[in-house]
Amino acid sequence: MRNQLDPTFVFAEIERLRVTYPQIWEDGDEQLLLDSLEGETDFHRVLAAVVRRICEAEACAEGIGDLIREVRERQARFERRSDAMRALAFKLMTQAEVRKLELPQATLSIRAGTPKVIITDESALPFECVRLKREPNKVAIKEHIERGEQVPGAEMSNREDVLSVRIK
Repeated sequence: MRNQLDPTFVFAEIERLRVTYPQIWEDGDEQLLLDSLEGETDFHRVLAAVVRRICEAEACAEGIGDLIREVRERQARFERRSDAMRALAFKLMTQAEVRKLELPQATLSIRAGTPKVIITDESALPFECVRLKREPNKVAIKEHIERGEQVPGAEMSNREDVLSVRIK
């Protein structure tokens, strides 16, 4: 048995079997095909290694997702802490009626802010003051096509085979 799991070698061995024993594929005997692939090639070992790598990649992706969530939560805590400290500094300076204070680490100053837009009734806004995002609704498109209706600019693809991996 080969030490290296080489998909190229397995592809070549499958092709060799297909040419040497075409009846295996023509008979439709799936068990005979699987037995031949197992006995004559590294087919099962390569696929077992592929499944192991799928599991490892999914575990890493999940772990990184967890880490990203934890770091984002930590970032949010630091942002809240920063906002709270800014609010405290503002209150202290306002209470003391101090508008500017120079410290060795920073200069703090209270200045007039800029006015902000406040929306009181979104439906009353004129057209030129509203931004609309146009994007395809694939669920609605699929429903129309499945009812036999034409949807200009859209069509259904052919069904594609997909790999299902169930881990016991």
